[in-house]
Amino acid sequence: MGQAQYAILPACAMPRHHARSASTHSPGRLLHLVTGPNNPKPDRRGVTRDELSALARLGVPLVGASLAEMGMAITDMAIVGRLGALELAAVGLAGGIAFDMLSILLGILTVVGMLVAEAAGAGDHDRVGAIVGQGLRIALGLSVVMVGFALILPWLINLTPQDQGLIPLAAAYLHAVAWAFPLAMVYGVLVDTATALDRTRAVFIVSLGAVIMNAPASWFLVFSFSGFEGLGVAGAGYATSLVHLIMVAALGFWLLRDRALSLTAGNLLSRDKAARGDIVRVGLPVAGMTVIESSMFSITALLMGGFGAAVLAAHRILKGYADGAATIAFAIGDAATMRVARALGAGDMARARHTGQLAIFTGGALLLVPSVLCLVEPRSIAWLFLGDRNQGNAEAYRWMSALSGVAAVYVLASGLQVIAEHALRGLKDTLIPMWQSAIGLWGVGLAGGVALAYGLELGAQGLWYGMAAGSGLTALLFVLRFIRLTRPRDSL
Repeated sequence: MGQAQYAILPACAMPRHHARSASTHSPGRLLHLVTGPNNPKPDRRGVTRDELSALARLGVPLVGASLAEMGMAITDMAIVGRLGALELAAVGLAGGIAFDMLSILLGILTVVGMLVAEAAGAGDHDRVGAIVGQGLRIALGLSVVMVGFALILPWLINLTPQDQGLIPLAAAYLHAVAWAFPLAMVYGVLVDTATALDRTRAVFIVSLGAVIMNAPASWFLVFSFSGFEGLGVAGAGYATSLVHLIMVAALGFWLLRDRALSLTAGNLLSRDKAARGDIVRVGLPVAGMTVIESSMFSITALLMGGFGAAVLAAHRILKGYADGAATIAFAIGDAATMRVARALGAGDMARARHTGQLAIFTGGALLLVPSVLCLVEPRSIAWLFLGDRNQGNAEAYRWMSALSGVAAVYVLASGLQVIAEHALRGLKDTLIPMWQSAIGLWGVGLAGGVALAYGLELGAQGLWYGMAAGSGLTALLFVLRFIRLTRPRDSL
């Protein structure tokens, strides 16, 4: 799921009345409540050891799950790439825009995890089911919007300067993958619930099983096999839909049979108006940030198409690689959200500050590995998607090498942006970061990239320079805001 981002804001350490009232406080007021000059100085070595252990315990299964889910998208692109660069460009462009839209709508649902954790921490287990049920109803409602968008997307793409051979291929893929979107919305709520209740192992096992099934299913449906006539690019879409159906069934069964969670038909069908209001009110800024980020990527992809199918193919491969590397950042970010929120609930702002900073530094160190690999081995990355270099894809190989340097910078910058933003979510701070992301990603990333690409005639490289600079600035703004919000009150 291209980049579904799950926020967990548990309040397990809060007394029940504090847990329910904390969500009504602004970040500034909340910091005023939990900070003070008399807080004892923590044992930094002990805190570091404990928090690294917690980040690993929570983050490792989430990294595995995220990589498994990303593996499905990469597998589809790698299999479709064997059909040709045009087919890869079509699936990359149409699928990229569609899954970006899916991420926007999923942003509204990220609050489900926070509400579930809050209810579980307060000992109100019956309300957990009501919150999950409310989230599922909202997810199904939003899926109608998602499917409608997917069906009209080929017409929208046709309004842009694309290779005309790309349009029917994009339409065939989208009509097949549209079945996956309602399932992906439901799966997002289930993953959010499982993560908030510390069932990350279940998410990892289901996701791993899905990626194992996806490869043969996609290959079988795309290509002919034992008398079966392959469906081409549509086969990849149908494979994704089938695998998502299995994922929903497996994780849903796992959660329902866990008696400790008390998820029954009765409490799932009960309504929780407060939860519905919180999902919409708190989730909208998160969705807004996703709109800002996704729109930059979608517009950039459309502009890339104007430079030719080979450039667009290289762009999609590098962006897909960066998204794969970002799974590390999302997993560490989700773990940071949980740990920062727990420290906040306990009134220990010093620990919250140390945890967030530790997550940012740890994530940055880990992201250096895929960043350097992108710089030194762009041809190996291209081979995964295009196969052996030949006359048909030689131009795409050339553009992979040309863009790999700035893509390496982008991998690191975008990962740090994700982790810092999730640390801010742990402080229940989403509105101001939404506007900061607009400044960085639209003001610098998109506008700057367009100026470099067309004003200074740097072409595709100019657009990538803009993306890297915009993500870098946004990451810096998020980090500075986190430091300011967690600064001890007596030092302000």
